[in-house]
This record gives sequence, structure tokens and C-alpha cells, in this order.
Amino acid sequence: MTISPIQSRLIARRTLLRTGFLAAGALAGAPLLSACGSGSAESGGGTTGKITLGTTKIMQFDPYLTNTDIHIHSFYTYLVDYPSDGTYKPIPAGAEKWEFAADRGSVTITLRQATYHSGAPVTADDVVTGVKRAQDPDAGFTLAQPTGFIAAATAVDNRTVRLDFKRPTPEPLVLDWMFAFPLVPAASNTPAKLEHEPAGSGPFRLVEFQRNQRLVLKKNPDFYDAGKPFLDEVEYRFFTDEDALVAALESGSVDGAAYIAFRHADRLRDRYTLVEGNGRMSIFFMNALIPPFDNKLLRQAVGRAIDRERILKQVNFGIGDPVYTAFMPSSPAFEPAYLDSHRFDLDAAAALLERSGGARKAVAGVASGTPDVSKLEIIQADLKKIGFDLEIAPQEEAAYLDALFASKLQCTAAAQPNNMQSPSLVARGRQMLTTKANTTFGDKVPPAYVEAVDAAGSAITPEAQKTAYAALNAVLVEEAWAIGISTMPSLFALDKRITGLVTDVRDFVNLTATKG
Repeated sequence: MTISPIQSRLIARRTLLRTGFLAAGALAGAPLLSACGSGSAESGGGTTGKITLGTTKIMQFDPYLTNTDIHIHSFYTYLVDYPSDGTYKPIPAGAEKWEFAADRGSVTITLRQATYHSGAPVTADDVVTGVKRAQDPDAGFTLAQPTGFIAAATAVDNRTVRLDFKRPTPEPLVLDWMFAFPLVPAASNTPAKLEHEPAGSGPFRLVEFQRNQRLVLKKNPDFYDAGKPFLDEVEYRFFTDEDALVAALESGSVDGAAYIAFRHADRLRDRYTLVEGNGRMSIFFMNALIPPFDNKLLRQAVGRAIDRERILKQVNFGIGDPVYTAFMPSSPAFEPAYLDSHRFDLDAAAALLERSGGARKAVAGVASGTPDVSKLEIIQADLKKIGFDLEIAPQEEAAYLDALFASKLQCTAAAQPNNMQSPSLVARGRQMLTTKANTTFGDKVPPAYVEAVDAAGSAITPEAQKTAYAALNAVLVEEAWAIGISTMPSLFALDKRITGLVTDVRDFVNLTATKG
């Protein structure tokens, strides 16, 4: 079995901590998924019946939005794929091939001959329309910032599109963009049209959707990868409570529980396959638009009062790695030195808090029933020791997300996606944008941050990249609105008879090769 760089670090950390189920070696080395009697075929090939997965994730169909990790890969094909092992060797997907100009000023992409679920062919015009939508700050959502390097998209012919860049651009940034860019028919590519129904060319088609209840998918017989997917049907069932989801797994009502907390692992490990996904980062965000976090020194004080080791041990059960800025250990911008220079130190935190002169009280919003509640309770206890009162206010997930994106929360612990090979992609989340749409700063985004993101996205040589990434880290530490806690791999509890479900480097579920 090949061990990825991400898995290697996690295994090393487990060995050191040796806590509970980790020492027993219960976690599989690659994501798998199983069904509990809903498919009858053997797993040697061909179709393998139906599986039913339970989830607490919000379901929607627009691939330009967030919160789509549980099912969006089933509906859409992206220009390239990356391996699920945490490496970044591009695999042709919607794009059959691509060629960069010698000056790194453009790329020419040849699309694979494929059809959408509607039967219409995939064309270069669809890519052009998709780029234009991504460039619209009001409609591009999570693709708006990553698409910023593109000056123009031109259909050369029906299956060839040329992207011209605003300036020479690093190939890894372009490939990361291609990995995140979904193929959508031009006529359907608006937020309104994708609100209720997907429009893709992915391995599964939509059969039925009852919001907050169930989602049924069936195999796409015209999928470009001949013979796949292996499953005939997938049903997702939605749960508002994670404990109810795990109970449904144990009763046999569902065949797998997706994206559950590690607190369930010890209870489930003897009966189910426990699988780690690639995960995201846990970040403590402070809203600079709302006192007391409009005070930079106070934000820095809070940053020194986060006990990452305790959170990793008590909440993550030893799984994951500490981070200080919003870069995973696999990122070229990850700087471990900050974990020492800005380590947990309540004396340093108290001194900064005293210097700040700011108010010593705030409310942290959080999605109820999530591990983030436990993380905030640890932070709350330590802040109390230095005279700062942090109230925790759990909310139902949809209400929490509405408040978060409307910039109504003083602070929170939330997930930040993997920035892959491109540190400038740190700016694609709403709390991290370089524009006035930033929910933490509004129209007062620090100019040094804007400049650092821009430099990171245009650095070509290793020397320029090193300088740019150091500057980006420095401004993140100085402004201190997004303080890293740890990586947080996802966890699946699955019946032992189905194999092949993986999560990509963004931690999106991919069912293409799942067998029962």
C-alpha cells in the first residue's frame, strides 16, 4: 500500500500520541466505503448495486458554492483530477490535454469528447461562459478569487479553449484552478438555474431530491470513463443531528456515516471500517468589523491563548497536525517556525491583552453538535485564565452559516479548505478575500495582505516564491484574524464490504470507483 505524504505525517503523529483507538490501528490507509446488504454483486468489477449514506452536510447543486463536499463530485466533471493520496500530479478529466505557452502567459486546453446528463455535448463555449461567471464577484462565489489570474477565455474551436493570463502565472496555480473548475452547460450556468437541479457530466445523475431529507443518484451510462461508476444507485439521507446519524448506522438504516467526529471512533471501530479523508484546517476567525476584534493587539493575544496540543489530543483524538497560519503542512507556504515563536503561552497572551486596552468579552458563534464546540470550550477556559470572557453560542448549521457569511459573528472556529499547491488560494474563502466582500474586514482589508496574495499568485521562480510566501505568512501573523488550530482529517464509519470511495485533496467525496 502506498502511503501519501499526508498519511505519513498523520501516522507519525499517531505513533507519538498513542491515544485510544489510534494505537489499535483502526483507521484504514485509504478512504473506503461499504454497504450493508444493499448491493448483491461481488466487488470484482461491473456494477455493484446500491449504497445508502447518511450525512449532516447541507445539500445543494451549484458547484461554484461551498458546502458541496458530500455529493458534488457525483454530478460534475472537472477539467483535471488529482490523486486522492494528497499528491498533485494532474490526471486528465474533462480536459483531454493542455499546453502552456513558453512565456507562461496562456494555456490551451483540449476538452474530452463527452456529453452532459441532458445529452448535450461539452463544448469550449461552456468553459468560456463558466470563466465569465467565475469572474463575476456576485456570482463566482468560491471560484471568483482563484479565477483572478485569467484575462480572457476564448473558444478556438468546439473542443479547444485558450486562457490568456493577465501576466506570467505559475503552472501549479493554473492546474489548481483546472482541478476546481466544473464543466457546466452555458445555458444552465447561473446561480438561479443550479439552485434546484445540477447540470453536469459527472458519474451520477439526479433522480430525486427532497431537501433536508434524501437525495437519490443513478449511474450515468454515458460517463467518459468507460465502465464507471461501478455503483448503480446511491442514496443520501440527511440528518440534523450527528448522534442520530451514528445511531442510524448502528441500526442498519444507512450503510455509511460520512464526515463524523472522531469522538465516535472508539465506539465504532470493531464493527465498521473507519476511514480518514484528506480533511481541511480548523481556524479561529475573529471579525475585525466588530469590537473587540477590531483591535489587532487583542487578536494577537487570542492567538497566543490557543492550546493546539490539547485540542488535538482531546477533540481530534491525536489525529491531525498543528498549524498557525492558514496553510496545511503539505503547502509550500507552511512555516513550522511559527508554531514555536507563537506557541501557546498564556503569559504572552496576558501581556498582549493588557497592551491592547480592549474590551475583554466576546461571543463565539458555532454550528451546534460539531467538534468546533469542544475546541471553543478549550479556548474559552484558557482565555478565562487571562481575564477574557468568551461566551459560546451554538446554532443550527444553516443559521450559523447565514450569520457567518453575513459577517454577524464576533468570532468562530470554522474550516478552511486546503490551498493545494498555490498559497495565493488562501484568499478564496469569504473570511480571507482580498476584496470588500471579505466578511472579516469589509472594505478595510489590510493593503499588505492584498499585496502579499498578489505576489504569491505571480511568483514564478523558487526564489520569488520563497520571498512571497514568507511575506504572506508575515502579514497573516501580524493581522491575526485567522489563527490556525490544526488540520482536521474527515472521518467515515462504513460497513466493511464496499471499497473504493475516496476524498480528493479538497476532501470532496468521489464515488466513481466505489464497489459493493
